Amino acid sequence: MMASYGTFGETRRRQRRAAWWGVIRFLCALVAVLAVGVYGYLVGASANQARTAQLEADLARAQQDSLDLHDRMAAAAEQSADAEAALESMRQRLAAEIPSSEAADLLARLRAQLSAGVDPGRLSVLIEAAGEEDSCQSEPVTKRFMPRTPVSAGPLSWVRFDDRVVVTGEGEPARSEAGLAEAWYDPARPVRLQFRTLDGATSMIEGIVPFTHRIVVDGKEYRFSAVSTLPRFLEVTGRACPLPEAGGDSSASAEDMQTPRASVPEPDALTE
Repeated sequence: MMASYGTFGETRRRQRRAAWWGVIRFLCALVAVLAVGVYGYLVGASANQARTAQLEADLARAQQDSLDLHDRMAAAAEQSADAEAALESMRQRLAAEIPSSEAADLLARLRAQLSAGVDPGRLSVLIEAAGEEDSCQSEPVTKRFMPRTPVSAGPLSWVRFDDRVVVTGEGEPARSEAGLAEAWYDPARPVRLQFRTLDGATSMIEGIVPFTHRIVVDGKEYRFSAVSTLPRFLEVTGRACPLPEAGGDSSASAEDMQTPRASVPEPDALTE
C-alpha cells in the first residue's frame, strides 16, 4: 500500500513540473514574440521618422526652389520690361535719326568726301556757308569736267557759266594698285582751278576739294563751289548774285564791275 502511494505522488510531481515548464515555455515564447514586435515597431518607427524627416527636407527644398524660381521669374519679367522699354526707345531714336532720302544722299556724299581724305573742317565751313541766309535768288547751275593731269592726253576740259566765266582745272594723277599714274586726277590731292572772266582776267585757287570761290563780273558776284563727285570728274556749281549795296567783293576791281557783256574766249584761246 505504501509503495503504491509513493508512485502516485511521484507521478503528480512530474505532471506539475511538466505543467510549469509548459507555462514557462509559453511565457518565453510570449516574451520572444513581444520582443520581436517591439523591435519591429521601433525599427518601423525609426524608419518612418527618417522618411518623414527626408520628406520634410524635400518639401522645404521644393518650397525654396519655388521661391527662387518665383524670384527669377520676377527678375526676368523686370528685365524683359526694361529690354522692351530700351527697344522702344531705340526705335524712336532711330526713327528720329535715320535720314530721309535727300538727307541720306547728302550723308552718302559727305562720307565719300571724307573717305577721299577731305579735311572735315573744310566740309564744316562749306556746310555752314550753305546755310547762310542771303539775297541771292538765282538758281544754282552745276556742271562737271575732268581736270587735266600731267599724263592727260586729251584736250583741255572746261565749263562755262552764264557766258561770262570759264573754269578749268588741273590735278595730280591718280595711282593704280600697281602705283602707275592714271590719266584722271586724284580728288584726295590738291587741285588747282582757274577762273577766266570776260576781259581775260584770271583768278586761281588751289587746295583739296571741296572749296568755294567768289568773283565779280559785269556787276554781279559769281559764287562757285567745287566738289568731287563721279570718278574722274570735278563738279562746279555757280550762282550769279546781286552785289550788296555796301559794296562788292573787296578783291574785285572797278573794271570787273563795269566790264561790258561780251563773249567769253573759247577754251582753245585760254592759256593753261
